[in-house]
Amino acid sequence: MITDEGDRTERIRSKVEQMGVFFERSGFAPITGRVFAYLLLCDPPHSDFFAIQGFLRASKSAVSNALTTLTSEGLVDYITFSGNRRRYFRINTNGWLDNLKKRLRRMTVLGELLDEVLRERCNSNCSTFHRDLNTVAVFQNYLSKGIEQLIDEWDKKNTTN
Repeated sequence: MITDEGDRTERIRSKVEQMGVFFERSGFAPITGRVFAYLLLCDPPHSDFFAIQGFLRASKSAVSNALTTLTSEGLVDYITFSGNRRRYFRINTNGWLDNLKKRLRRMTVLGELLDEVLRERCNSNCSTFHRDLNTVAVFQNYLSKGIEQLIDEWDKKNTTN
């Protein structure tokens, strides 16, 4: 018979796996995505290295590398408690928001690069590929402007509250 705590652990394990796959598809290494997902779900909202390693059943080096990556990207930080030498890792929500904005703003660079590619390819609409690539560039630039506008609106709304 599985206890309520056992049920909860299995639900969290399943959700960590599901979210880990999502983060992996978003560019994280597999274990990095799962560490991030675990830190989103753990209660309390921080966990020490050994608890993370034990829950994920991962090697020390894999968890260490994942935490180093997440910390260097500003997605995770740590806290300590008086009288306890351990570090407790947690999601850095401000860092995550900043990281998300930076990633979205990078899309503007792609639009600029595509414009340069189009200029290099030829001076006229010389092929179907060129026209199709132009459509992608126009769409990319359209998205970039919208993203910048949305981020600006968000920042204004959230700094006045």
